[in-house]
Amino acid sequence: MSEEVFFARKASGLVRELTPLDAAIWAFGVAAVSGITFYSCRMPYRFPGADPTLSFFISSAILLPAAVALALMMGTMPRSGGLYVAISRVIGPEVGFLSLWSIVIGWGILLGLWGIVSGRLFGSVFIMAGLVDIGSFLQTPVGAFVWGIFWLTLFALFSMLGIKWIKWVTRITSYIPLIAVIIACILFVVFAPNALTNFSKAWNVDANALINAAYAAGYTKPEFSWSATIASFVIPLWAWTGFEAITYAGGEIKSPKASAYGFLGGFFIVWALYTIIPACLFYAWGDLIGPYAWLFNAKPDVLKTFMTVTEPSVPFFAYSIVSGGIAGFILALAIMMLYLKGLPPVFGATSRMLFALGFDRALPPKISEVDKRGSPRLSVAIMYLIGIFGLVIADLGIDAVLGILDYTMLGFFWFLGIALMLLPYRKREIYEASPFRAEIGGIPLMVIVGLLTVGTGFFVSAFSIMEFDYTMACIMAIIYCIGFALYAWQQHRNAKEGIDTSKIYSTLPPL
Repeated sequence: MSEEVFFARKASGLVRELTPLDAAIWAFGVAAVSGITFYSCRMPYRFPGADPTLSFFISSAILLPAAVALALMMGTMPRSGGLYVAISRVIGPEVGFLSLWSIVIGWGILLGLWGIVSGRLFGSVFIMAGLVDIGSFLQTPVGAFVWGIFWLTLFALFSMLGIKWIKWVTRITSYIPLIAVIIACILFVVFAPNALTNFSKAWNVDANALINAAYAAGYTKPEFSWSATIASFVIPLWAWTGFEAITYAGGEIKSPKASAYGFLGGFFIVWALYTIIPACLFYAWGDLIGPYAWLFNAKPDVLKTFMTVTEPSVPFFAYSIVSGGIAGFILALAIMMLYLKGLPPVFGATSRMLFALGFDRALPPKISEVDKRGSPRLSVAIMYLIGIFGLVIADLGIDAVLGILDYTMLGFFWFLGIALMLLPYRKREIYEASPFRAEIGGIPLMVIVGLLTVGTGFFVSAFSIMEFDYTMACIMAIIYCIGFALYAWQQHRNAKEGIDTSKIYSTLPPL
């Protein structure tokens, strides 16, 4: 009996469709969304004294070792499930399951939070278009929830069409907002001297009077603070969650080595955007963002005396920099496509996570079944339900939930670091087949990168868990108990069927 029969079946059934270009696009496609377009404009309110540009730049640098580690892993073990495959084969299946189960839940909550945030921001776009009633409704909890359900349902159905459709829609929908963001940054710099005048024209309000009203109501301009800047890392770290999406679809990559380089290229593109966007945004609007964000969150009734209360965001300020009108509306709408282009690769990545767990019999093998298009439809459906759960979790507070998201989606990268450190010694045959066997001073590059990833990954984990309150701690405890109850139940079934799961984790899954 060959080893392959210990898996759910002898072949994955997935289709190799993704290219190095897709590796770069997915890094941008999932990461560059609400963290930069929405939360960056909340930073002056939540973390007074923080420097958003420094915060985004430094946080990106912190994640560089993890990005390199992911690229090495993707080129060495191109299998669906990403870091789960590496961790489960080198460290152990239980640690691998813990890592991926946490990420599955984190990504599910991400789907829900995107629904809530995108509802609020699209609401502001509707207000810009003059549809105030619709826009105001979408900025309510009920309106944002309905909006989130609509898009989750649409893209869940769409994702069942297979990886080829996910690939092309992600490509098409990524170019438009990328161009729009670049245009907005240029306009922020060019029109910075006239920013307040243009804002006044866009919203038919005296921008200086609005600023003065904020100060009169209790707002004070904070001095720069390193402690506030460091505390604000929770936002840019959240902005990076999901950048590794392509690695979870590793079994559908055509050229693993080239795609690893493509993925790193995408990482550096996003890093550049995460530095340039806040720099240009606050260069143009530094005098207004703080007072406006404070009024919106602390004194909405005062803001309402000046204008329709509208969520502060990059699309909002892009609309304002050109004095509103049709041009401003089109620019804001194009930037908002960031939310739509992120959903296809998210469903693509998360469904492949569950696929990997089912294929290894860590969860019921049924969830790894694929149709003739190579789509694991049951896994997509399960992630849709977890996404709805995420919508409910997001109601706990869009700021408070970031701790859970950073912890679940980035915190376990340090296990990947340990796996890379041990790979050349515990799984020599896999290491020898890797296209990345460079050494520095006789020490494999993987070991050095792995060590750095352990440090940065543990920092992110410890930093994120500081955001937890009692409610979030209880939620995570319940989630882990549910996951390991399912895992233990499946191990019981495997034993009853006479399946030696040690054979599964002694080799890589078949393609």
